[in-house]
Amino acid sequence: MKTPFILRLALVLCLAALVAGPASAGTRIGGGLHYLKTVGDMKDVAGFDDSALGFIGSLAFSGGLARLEANVEFIPDYAGTDELMWAPEGYVLFGQFIYAGAGIGIGHLGAFGWQDPFYDLRAGVDFNLGGLDLDVYAAYRFEKAKDLEAVDKNSLNALTFAAIVRFGGN
Repeated sequence: MKTPFILRLALVLCLAALVAGPASAGTRIGGGLHYLKTVGDMKDVAGFDDSALGFIGSLAFSGGLARLEANVEFIPDYAGTDELMWAPEGYVLFGQFIYAGAGIGIGHLGAFGWQDPFYDLRAGVDFNLGGLDLDVYAAYRFEKAKDLEAVDKNSLNALTFAAIVRFGGN
C-alpha cells in the first residue's frame, strides 16, 4: 500500500522537530501575514485572482547556523475561488540574521482537496530582539495547477512575502 504524501510529510516534520528540539538553542512560536503573487502563466487565465493575502502560523527550532521551521498558511479566498486554502510546510534554513534555504509544502483547497506539493526557495532577515523576533522574508514558489489543468496546464509559480513575529528562546 502506498503511503499518502501528506502522511510522509507530516512524519518527516515530526521527526525533524523531535531531533531538533533537544539540540536547539531556541524554540520559537509565532504568527504573521503572508502575501502571495502568482507570476506563472496561470495569472493570465480569465477569472483567476493572481494575488492573495493570508495568515501564517510558525514554529522554529534554531541551533547554530541552521534552523528547522514548520509553518501553516491560511488563505481565506485562494485564487478567487471563495475557498479556504491551508498549507502545511517545512523549511531547512541556514544563517542567523540574514538567512536562506529551501522548503516543501502541500495545500488543501476546500472542495478541491489536497493539491500537488510545492517547493520554495527562501531568503530573509530575522531581527532578534531578545525573547521576541521579527522574521521578514521573500520566497519563490514552484507549483503546478493539478486541479486547474482543465482550464490551463501552466504553472502557479509565485513570489511570496511574509512577516512573522515569534516569541521564545534564542
